[in-house]
Amino acid sequence: MNRKKKNIESIPAGRRYAVLLAGGQGSRFWPLSRTLEPKQFLPLSGPNSLFEEAVLRLNGLVPAENIYTVTSRLYFHQIEQITRLHGIPSGNIICEPDGKNTAPSIAVACRLISLRNPSAEAAVLPCDHSIKNTEIFKNLLNVSFKSCSCDRIIIFGITPSRPATGYGYIKKGPLPDISALKAGGGVTLTANERNLIEGVGRFCEKPDLKTAEMFLRKGGYYWNSGMFVASVEVFLREFMRYMPELYSAVHCITSAQDIDSAWADIKPAAFDYGVLEKTNSLLMLKAPVNLGWSDLGSWQSWDEMISKDSKGNNIPKEVIDIESSNTTVVPDKRLIATLGLDNIVIVDTPDALLVAKKDKSEEVKKVVDVLRNNHRQEHYSHRKVKRPWGSFTVLEHLPGFKIKMVEVNPGHALSLQVHRRRCEHWVIVEGTAEVTRGENTFILQPNESTYISVGCRHRLTNHGSSVLKIVEVQTGDYLEEDDIERVHDRYDRK
Repeated sequence: MNRKKKNIESIPAGRRYAVLLAGGQGSRFWPLSRTLEPKQFLPLSGPNSLFEEAVLRLNGLVPAENIYTVTSRLYFHQIEQITRLHGIPSGNIICEPDGKNTAPSIAVACRLISLRNPSAEAAVLPCDHSIKNTEIFKNLLNVSFKSCSCDRIIIFGITPSRPATGYGYIKKGPLPDISALKAGGGVTLTANERNLIEGVGRFCEKPDLKTAEMFLRKGGYYWNSGMFVASVEVFLREFMRYMPELYSAVHCITSAQDIDSAWADIKPAAFDYGVLEKTNSLLMLKAPVNLGWSDLGSWQSWDEMISKDSKGNNIPKEVIDIESSNTTVVPDKRLIATLGLDNIVIVDTPDALLVAKKDKSEEVKKVVDVLRNNHRQEHYSHRKVKRPWGSFTVLEHLPGFKIKMVEVNPGHALSLQVHRRRCEHWVIVEGTAEVTRGENTFILQPNESTYISVGCRHRLTNHGSSVLKIVEVQTGDYLEEDDIERVHDRYDRK
């Protein structure tokens, strides 16, 4: 506790902010990820989700009340449940009406932060990356904050460990004069900290293999990590110079409530293309290989991080394997047997199975596109779908009927709602349910049931101290989730 307090007080705390970028389409790690559960909510590099790991890495460097998240409205409740545990105000969640890439996300966040503190310094951080060495990361972030007075954007360059073709590259350039560089509060950079800083020559987009191999031989090239630090004044100045239309749109925003009205005038754009490739106001911090960074851009990049046996396999004991090599299996509940495979990744879920060559795993987005174009639900959600009040699991879905297991957390309730094209039968399995049906409210215990007719207002509430479980049988000519008219909802969903 004393160490954490000391770190925060030395910042100075009030000037340091963080912006976590938490959009995502849920396509890169399909079938484990879906639209409703993109990779930042998956525990791909430890016991916590990638998003929670990103929050934890800021502990001691950025006060909780200064951590902002830019995300889709679709993920507000998932973000809020995590950030609340770490003392981050729900008002720091910035919800975009729809995703328009990183430049609008960063611009809006910097505008809102500048309204709160014009002298703020902000770290813009993706929350779906993996960083193994937290201490090295904290040191780099601390140095970058100290360097904010240089009137430049500080970018993190990752020392390449192989000729990767999936990353953008930063070419080292002449180092500007930083001898007098000081941080806010008059803290001077140490010699070791100054040695981490390089100038920036140019950005090189994702190269082919031959070019990437040349970069590695020549040296002086670094992977672009997608992490940026500067004062909000500098961020907004660069938007004004190189993306004036975006700057004008966000400059009209005076509160988070203004985002909807401004959003229609904002065009999709990446921060890398819109600002970084044009500006001369950059410094780079060199991150060592042992930072353990990965953008987790595909199953292959995840596979490169995990441990393997002598044959290059990562195959759990419950999987039956005979003579496979360089094979990774992510099982679910059913038995999987592998025979004589090589360079394969297998990912199983209750409703979808992926079998792919590792070097083709980046193309899993093509599968997601096919599912989306064919109006299949497997790209959008799992059989178990999380909701602010709990979750539901689709047990069976055939023409004319659907069976769900609905789980309501203690103290939570579904919305007061109406269905126009289906009726429902509820059977209580565990817990005590308060049921609102039409004008009546009553209690149901395990093994008791009720019937909800088409057009009847209804709600399910759990006032108990344990999870309420019910089996819900839906019948009708249309059984999708958009057949819900919410009369009242405590989670402000439409």
